Amino acid sequence: MGYEDSMARLASRYASVDARRAEADDWYQRQVAAAANAQREAEAALAAAETELTAARALVDRIDHEAEELWGRTVRLLGSAARIFDGPPPPIVLPPSNAYNPDQVLDETRSYLEKRARPGRMPGKAYPLLMLWSALGAAIAFGLREAARWAGREYGGDLAVGLPVLALVVTILGPLAGLWPAKVIADHRHVTLDPTTIAVVVATGLITLTALLLIW
Repeated sequence: MGYEDSMARLASRYASVDARRAEADDWYQRQVAAAANAQREAEAALAAAETELTAARALVDRIDHEAEELWGRTVRLLGSAARIFDGPPPPIVLPPSNAYNPDQVLDETRSYLEKRARPGRMPGKAYPLLMLWSALGAAIAFGLREAARWAGREYGGDLAVGLPVLALVVTILGPLAGLWPAKVIADHRHVTLDPTTIAVVVATGLITLTALLLIW
């Protein structure tokens, strides 16, 4: 093989090596660019996930705080009946396919509590029961009055002085005896014991007691 042929073959070899080197450099640059792009996408996804996590934690904290506040209002509304509960109910776990809006649930609960906490007026259909309890209370007061008077006359001594005074107090308080069951009924119905209801109860007790005094 001559010198010229050797040089030609050497040049061909160098050209092949340069081509392969260029191809390798190009592949390396593409891999670096792809890796850098993947890193940027991963960092963006991580930042978005952290933002969503922060928002989710803030939402959970806010919902928990509002739920605790509404539970406190529920306890105050229920009173002693709330003692059977050991704190607010746990969150409901729904399937992923079910849409759930906690704000809507809280708004509905808040609206319900506001309606329940706002006392209404005693319905007219409850008056017969109130009058019955008032008449019964006045009759019991009259019975206690007569029992105290009889005991004073029967046993004499200090009882003859003290029991008539007690009988007088019972007589004065007799018309008011129906207010306690009226308050119980009002609380059960979540209504206010308005002046009209009080007047009906006291008037019924007074009429009953007066009638018993006149008859007896």
